[in-house]
Amino acid sequence: MAQSKISVTVPEEILNEIKEISAIRKTKLSHLVAEALAEKIRKIKGEAFISRVNEVFEDPEVAAEQSKMAEDIADNMNVQELPW
Repeated sequence: MAQSKISVTVPEEILNEIKEISAIRKTKLSHLVAEALAEKIRKIKGEAFISRVNEVFEDPEVAAEQSKMAEDIADNMNVQELPW
């Protein structure tokens, strides 16, 4: 993967913490920062996906369709009660 250099400003307390963690883990500071940024990006994307899914299910037509589908599944299964 190609790499680029950036310059960022962080509070001194955070810098001290990441330097300490980097030393403990015996890893480069840039690697630790890249890992943290990658994790934050995954979290933001995951939250955006969940938000979009929730928006879709707020649509009354979609909710009604899902309810009907659940009923059809329940009617065709030999179970007393489904977990949802």
